[in-house]
Amino acid sequence: MEAGTWVRHLEPRGVAARQRGATRGAGSAEKARRNRTLLVCCPHSGGWADSFVPWREPVRALNEAGPAAVGLLAVQYPGHGDRGSEEPAADVRAMAAAISAELAGLDPARTVLFGHSFGAMVAYETARRLESAGAPPAVLAVSGARAPGDPAAPRGEAGLPDAQLWRRVTELGGIDPLLADDPELRELVLPALRADITAHERYAAAPAGTVGVDIRCYLGADDPLAPEDAGAGWAARTTGNLVVRVRGGGHFHHVERPRELLADLLDGHLGRPGADQPVALPGPVA
Repeated sequence: MEAGTWVRHLEPRGVAARQRGATRGAGSAEKARRNRTLLVCCPHSGGWADSFVPWREPVRALNEAGPAAVGLLAVQYPGHGDRGSEEPAADVRAMAAAISAELAGLDPARTVLFGHSFGAMVAYETARRLESAGAPPAVLAVSGARAPGDPAAPRGEAGLPDAQLWRRVTELGGIDPLLADDPELRELVLPALRADITAHERYAAAPAGTVGVDIRCYLGADDPLAPEDAGAGWAARTTGNLVVRVRGGGHFHHVERPRELLADLLDGHLGRPGADQPVALPGPVA
């Protein structure tokens, strides 16, 4: 596959220019690389890379607030978005292999992996592969998902009839209610959605190993798929530290108040003076 097929740059305008400018200023190119963090996001079942577009403004605000350079990237799965003509993937391990290969081809940078729901499985397996290759991420963040091997993880949803599956996803907030009754949209989205859920359930039922990197787990207080007790299962998936954060909201809490989530997620991983201090994002950007 051509480079960039899986991993897409979503960083706001001006970030790339600031990074290039940093290499021409008083600091060296090596210093600029040390101050660079790539936030790589894996979307939920049926989600596109553009699912993380709402994170662009908070990331832009963070870049404007200080010398750190944060690049926002997101994964586009086969069968989704502009890859709609491709066969959806059915195996998390194969997906992670492709993603990690593309990440390995990027310029050296501190990598923060974030995965929501199904994306948490993809991010976890990608972290395992990066770690095995000697290039582990700085931190793995999982959201809205029970850990692989958790006996309470949802089962059997991949086999639901079309109408029931569509209704289930709509009730969780994954489909805009104004579009939920559009038959063409349902026909377009359902095959990839079902493939994602199938891959999720297969992977979650047959977990393998652990990671050595720290895990940050974000859960929505009103999420029926991954409630507050879901964080405990992730402790068995890392030999590092586990931090669990319970946020207000439902299954898609991560797009409801991204500013606060990003501040917590990037805390200590920005590679700049004072990076061990909490990250303070400025107020809303006009």
